[in-house]
Amino acid sequence: MEFSEYINQLSGGRKISAVKLKILITLWESSQEFPKAWVTSDHLLEITGQKYFDRRARELRDEYGADIETTNDRSTHLWRLNSPTITEGNKRSYLTQRQKDELFIQHNYTCQVCGKRTDAGTRGLQADHKVPLIRGGTETIENWQSLCNECNVSKRRACQGCDLECQKCVWAYPEEVGMILPLPVPPELLDKLTYMSIHTREQLWDGLRKLVENQ
Repeated sequence: MEFSEYINQLSGGRKISAVKLKILITLWESSQEFPKAWVTSDHLLEITGQKYFDRRARELRDEYGADIETTNDRSTHLWRLNSPTITEGNKRSYLTQRQKDELFIQHNYTCQVCGKRTDAGTRGLQADHKVPLIRGGTETIENWQSLCNECNVSKRRACQGCDLECQKCVWAYPEEVGMILPLPVPPELLDKLTYMSIHTREQLWDGLRKLVENQ
């Protein structure tokens, strides 16, 4: 299959943004055969010049039906086009402004993960799917929660390549699993601790103990 044919089938008459097209071209040209070679997040960031390129990649997978895989090797996230197969995408819907206002009021403009109180906005409180659509989440209001920008970004990172049951995840159900304790730590350490908190709780406590000992 030629790339142009693949794009025509994938788009289905819909417009594909320039950033998404760059992602697809990079993944397609990474190797000759399927599955294509893994491409690092750093390379996709460099190619697209967009900080939240990962959201665009997930939209290609979730909404358009591209067979895009993601994993990590502890140091960086990796992406690849697994096959030219195109599945029926799950078109993402968004809350209306009234629904967002009702959601934020219900939670007293407070992040449900870290407990920070903040105004709504791009850098403030945001509406988030508890269970991602790709993991079987629904568009019902019960599957929406209020997250601050920092927790929303951290949750997005934690979800990449994660195979943990969503119902047991602190990012999805903080009211049942427990709130995350906010600490002033460097971004690099935050990424490591987030990975550890999802996959190995025991290692998380070891990391926290070492952090306290080094203060």
